[in-house]
Amino acid sequence: MTFPSLPLNLGGAPRDPGRGRRATEIADLVRFLLQLPADAPVTVFPLACREPGCPPVETVIAVLAPPRRRWTIHRPLAQIDDGVVTDLLTHNPQGFTHD
Repeated sequence: MTFPSLPLNLGGAPRDPGRGRRATEIADLVRFLLQLPADAPVTVFPLACREPGCPPVETVIAVLAPPRRRWTIHRPLAQIDDGVVTDLLTHNPQGFTHD
């Protein structure tokens, strides 16, 4: 017996096909701005923010190659343009280190 292939969406919200594309664009921009190799592991992902006064969704950018570092932008991925990322990494290229 075979089953039809269905898109996996465990979050209950409708999938946004543009989100993956935008995350890839931002990861590529991070590699360019930080002069990282094209294969350097960079992740860009949304997180629910549960802290008081925080927007419901924030976006985390993480470089997983040494030195590991991360940045948090208090906006959903769809609301982040290249200028926001460029400004953030230009003023804080070291990000916040993490183990």
